[in-house]
Amino acid sequence: MHRFSTILLFFLIVNFKSYGQHGEDYINVGFDAGITLNDYYQAQFPAGFGASVKGLYGVGLSGQVSLTANYLYFPLDRSIVLPGGENLAFHHIPVFLGYRMNFDRFFLEPQVGGALFAMRYRFDQDRYTETSTGFAFAAEAGYVFDMVEVSLRYQHAGSSPHHLGLLGVRAAYKIPLGY
Repeated sequence: MHRFSTILLFFLIVNFKSYGQHGEDYINVGFDAGITLNDYYQAQFPAGFGASVKGLYGVGLSGQVSLTANYLYFPLDRSIVLPGGENLAFHHIPVFLGYRMNFDRFFLEPQVGGALFAMRYRFDQDRYTETSTGFAFAAEAGYVFDMVEVSLRYQHAGSSPHHLGLLGVRAAYKIPLGY
């Protein structure tokens, strides 16, 4: 019984100490916009927009682990004319795990993960979607204004020759998780 009490006391002390180093937890909901940087996508899908959700878990006084999911829609460039009834669009869905380093209101956040690429074709009444996945990474830098944050992100996904280089802008609203 003495051994059990010692182990229980140890875990309670460790648990109590860990609360002292716990940072702030948030869920961010944001609007994303981006431009493609490489020739393959820039010729057909130069710019896109979408939404994102990011969970931030405080692991210290100045750091947070992040899990980010984005959805970006890239319509076909208006200068490309398709026959009547046809349409083509590109959808990009990356998921990243990252670590945010907070410097007062400024932050840096390297991220790594994977991405889903979906080309959606529409011919009259028929629809066809071609999908693929690939490794992805990103580097994000931003600034926090109370409950709103804005950031600039470089993102790379997929393998050559059809990899996607993207420069993105994000504006998000922070929802604190108080428990």
